[in-house]
Amino acid sequence: MSDRSRYAAEIESLHEFFVEWYAGQRPKTDAGRLEEALAPGFEMVTPDGDRLAREAVLEGIREDYGRDEPGAFDIDIRNVEVVARTESHATVRYEECQETTDETTGRVSTVLFRDDTDAPGELAWVDLHETWLESPET
Repeated sequence: MSDRSRYAAEIESLHEFFVEWYAGQRPKTDAGRLEEALAPGFEMVTPDGDRLAREAVLEGIREDYGRDEPGAFDIDIRNVEVVARTESHATVRYEECQETTDETTGRVSTVLFRDDTDAPGELAWVDLHETWLESPET
């Protein structure tokens, strides 16, 4: 599997988890998938510029379990590109389009992955920075 395919598979898998989680289509016990993916010390910068530590991200996602009706929320991942790669880390950029019944939003996301044989896809999410896209293409 190419580097790009490996990272794209993990990005798509985690976002598929979010869609199913928010629709209540996964058991609550499946939260471990997310916990295993986010490295200790994980941080996220939201599109609004808020800086969130790992536990705040996990708590917010846990609280939103089942918030959407099935089919009312979807995420499309596009344009995955490996920006830089070292022996154990990679910086990967992708576009994310989120669709609800009310709106469509887009963001450019840049993630720092670390190779980790204990994480899903053998990749741990170390850092994530998201920036709004003005008009996402649907």
